[in-house]
Amino acid sequence: MAYASGDDFVARYDVRLIGDLISDTGTQIPVGSVPTNSNLLAALTDASSAVDAAVFVGNRYTPVQMASLSETAAAFVRRLVCDLTLVYLKRRRGRFDTDKDAALLKEVNATLDSLRKGDDLLLLNNQTEAQASTIELARPEMVPVARPCTIRNSTLNYYPIRQCGPGDLGACR
Repeated sequence: MAYASGDDFVARYDVRLIGDLISDTGTQIPVGSVPTNSNLLAALTDASSAVDAAVFVGNRYTPVQMASLSETAAAFVRRLVCDLTLVYLKRRRGRFDTDKDAALLKEVNATLDSLRKGDDLLLLNNQTEAQASTIELARPEMVPVARPCTIRNSTLNYYPIRQCGPGDLGACR
């Protein structure tokens, strides 16, 4: 599943630049057909796959959660996918400049690394606290014993006879 469409990508970057990057013939792709170009859609799918891999390695989000992100979290993921797609398209055409594009690549890699580490970058609607911060307390249960093994019950005629109460469950004689 691609997290960003061709229209999302065109909304974030100059369509003329993208038309040059996705063209294999040396002529610019017409503006209207850029969002549906197979090269662009393949790069978007590749970038979405990279995000999926980082998310699932981080083991913080499930596929169901990724499919139902809030609008702000979905916009964050769309931006990440579009930025990574631009890097892929520039590398595809041999126009990736290590000086000019290094900041974009560094930012994308840092975000992907954070997702791989399991950082909570995508705040979910129903999430109020991290799962690791909730504590479940275990407490012992009272086990009723018919005749407890105490020194009073083990030795006869040495200790005085115990008076039975309503909660003794037959533990006294």
